[in-house]
Amino acid sequence: MIEYKLEKEETLLGALTRLKGITELLRSENGCPWDKKQSTKNFAVYLIDETYEYIDAINNKDKDNMNEELGDIITNMLMIATIHEEIADLDVIKTINDECEKLVRRHPHVFTNDISAANSDEVIDIWNKIKVEVEGRVIDKNDFFKKVPKSLPEIGKAYETQKLAKKVGFDWIYKQDVIDKICEELDEVIEADTAINRVQDEVEDELGDLLFAVINYSRFVKVDPTVALRRATDKFQNRFSELKNICDKRDIKIDPNNAKALDVVWEEVKAKQKK
Repeated sequence: MIEYKLEKEETLLGALTRLKGITELLRSENGCPWDKKQSTKNFAVYLIDETYEYIDAINNKDKDNMNEELGDIITNMLMIATIHEEIADLDVIKTINDECEKLVRRHPHVFTNDISAANSDEVIDIWNKIKVEVEGRVIDKNDFFKKVPKSLPEIGKAYETQKLAKKVGFDWIYKQDVIDKICEELDEVIEADTAINRVQDEVEDELGDLLFAVINYSRFVKVDPTVALRRATDKFQNRFSELKNICDKRDIKIDPNNAKALDVVWEEVKAKQKK
């Protein structure tokens, strides 16, 4: 047992210091068996999960959950820092100092009078120029997409791949061209799926092209496809749950052969939720 008196802090620095101290206690000899068992990789995965839960809270405009999930995000970050300090593979203070230096270096339009930026596109141009001319970062000619993390979920990997290609000028000019590409890929999926000598690998290949094209469109209209898909999934879950409740009360069987009755209930649920 660890004797501990919790006191509320009045400053951000004080609150972060106290939370960091608690993470150290949880990882200490007399701390929590579960927390002591976790690795930086574990907490990184939890950090991703908590971030999505925070996004849910934002989408739902739920301030109580925003407060809780933001706290969980900060806790996971501090847990990662605590473990790095334990195993001494990183100097966390240096990590933070390096990040501060990078932020100042990459924002000369904020911290100096040497350059200005009127919009976000100009800011990105400044960042890219600094990465090459100041930081000496060059593209690996043998692996152009080396910067795209291999561990990214596939939607995110496709999105980041397309963004990187855009940086060197490989992109659509007009939105309609992107829409036409989606229609073209959809036709090819249908053609592969309905072929007399249907080949599953070809259907999979064409469906992948269609998904890639849709992600391209989402990027073109400045919508994160992961967030959009998450919202769509949440919306479907909510609507289906309501539909199932109504069907149970009205003794309506959920079955593909009962499509007309289900469509009526589905439209009822949509209208109700939109209100």
